[in-house]
Amino acid sequence: MAGRKAKKSKKESTTKGGQLDKRSSPVASTTTGSSSIGGLAVGEGIKGEEAGSRARGEDDGGPLLLLQRKKGSSSGGSDSVVAGGTPGEASNKGEALVQNSGGVSNSNGNGNGNGNGDSYIMKGKKKKIFYPQDSILTLLSSKDKNIAALNHIFIIMIVTAILYSLLLDSVKAGMPYIDFAFYFFGFGTIEQQAIVLPFWLALQVSALLVYPTFKLWQFLHSNNSSLVRFLLVDGFFAALVLCFNIGMSLFTIFVILHYDLPPVPALVLCIEQTRLCMKSYSFIRENATKVLHPWKKDSDTGPAVWYQGQMDPKVGSFSQYLYFLFAPTLLYRDHYPRTQRIRISRVLSHLVKCAISVAFITVLIKEIFEERPKTGSTSQFFMRQFMTCMLWGLCIQFMAGYFFLHSWCNMFAELLRFADREFYSDWWTCTSYSSFYRKWNLLIHDWIKAYIYQDIKDMVKGKFFKFFASFAAIFISGVYHEYVLWAPFRFVLPILLTQYSTFGAVLYFVRPSPSSKFWNYFIHWSINFGVAIMVFCYAMEFCARLDCPEEVTLLNTFVPRSIRCFFN
Repeated sequence: MAGRKAKKSKKESTTKGGQLDKRSSPVASTTTGSSSIGGLAVGEGIKGEEAGSRARGEDDGGPLLLLQRKKGSSSGGSDSVVAGGTPGEASNKGEALVQNSGGVSNSNGNGNGNGNGDSYIMKGKKKKIFYPQDSILTLLSSKDKNIAALNHIFIIMIVTAILYSLLLDSVKAGMPYIDFAFYFFGFGTIEQQAIVLPFWLALQVSALLVYPTFKLWQFLHSNNSSLVRFLLVDGFFAALVLCFNIGMSLFTIFVILHYDLPPVPALVLCIEQTRLCMKSYSFIRENATKVLHPWKKDSDTGPAVWYQGQMDPKVGSFSQYLYFLFAPTLLYRDHYPRTQRIRISRVLSHLVKCAISVAFITVLIKEIFEERPKTGSTSQFFMRQFMTCMLWGLCIQFMAGYFFLHSWCNMFAELLRFADREFYSDWWTCTSYSSFYRKWNLLIHDWIKAYIYQDIKDMVKGKFFKFFASFAAIFISGVYHEYVLWAPFRFVLPILLTQYSTFGAVLYFVRPSPSSKFWNYFIHWSINFGVAIMVFCYAMEFCARLDCPEEVTLLNTFVPRSIRCFFN
């Protein structure tokens, strides 16, 4: 009798505080407190301890299957354990995941997140698993009132800088005046901004058409002989995927050049096209595996274990694909952890932070471009401009990251009840470039790791090819950034690609001690210096193309014009 009461009490404790969200997942993973894992609804407040709580798995004494320790992935001396049981039985047979207690799993043991997201390791396979967790800045602010106060001071300083810039315009003009022409130069006119909307809708429709096209491939693949299937069906649709991605890129480039879009609308359109291409590719990859290598939900190996209930054996539905297109992640899953409700106060808070971030970035850019170079400018002028870039360049990078990775992504996560808010990790604690690349932008990093690095490493074995896979991932990331920077500037000045492929690639393989203060200083100084060079060169080239216009050709896109314009 006592045993039955204890069992009932345990069952109640695993469900109290968070109810099953059937729209998120049919899989009942273990729930602790007001949070849950594997697609269940979580409590209104996503706390680190809840996201990192242990699922004991002692209901009927069933053993944890294929447990493995993920070395160095714990904080507070607790190891992350990988469970290889049936995901659908995780809550009642004890074959559940066990995370580290007291925070987000971390590869270097500092408890602040490893930049990779938590992954299950099963027979050499690593799959990103989504957990209910807040962004690290939100988590730190909620845990420590001192951090929260510093965050408030930081926002006040930014607002003060914006007001200072606006008042300075009036002082220089001798009357109340705001230089709207400069502040809105990058946004263009209302008519130019309106041009982007139909083309943005065209990109969305193109991405939506991926789903019926994939379903058509699934039907033809399942109803043809192996030879016809391989030569015609699979080959044709693989080429179609390639043409889709190339076509989306060419369409975006054509629209930007033909309508001569201002920098900000062009940048938005380019990023949106790239985002949709990466998302559609992830959907195709994850669901094509289901068609090519069918698996069962009750299997104790393979995807049933790797994804821990966040993927179903059947191809995802259109509604799941539609949710994924707008969710703040680039990795497709059938089910994501979801919050119980939308907190409007958080949405408005992040919206205000987005506006403040954009305004401050505009002020910083104004400081850089306030004195534009001219023909015959002295070396002292260029040195002064470079020092200005040294001062404000890193602020622009940080504010761009704060705007997009923290405020923008958190706002959309709240609107869509997307519970995993780890869009970045504690990159400011890094002592190596390898950890910085992993932690700075987890959205891009997770996609590159899953579909570029892991693919290359799986195709060719050996330590050398592991280094090659890392270098290829860094190089492709650099090419992607150059493509995105081309949109607002209309030229390719491969400063960023060169920094990624040379200095950054070499230092990527330097692994100093995580506790080294010198290397932490070095990382921040070198990033500041690299960003200053990049901002200075791009600013000078942008001014040169405004002051010394030439016909737009493919060759002129790659040939620098600043030297010919300012030093001849």
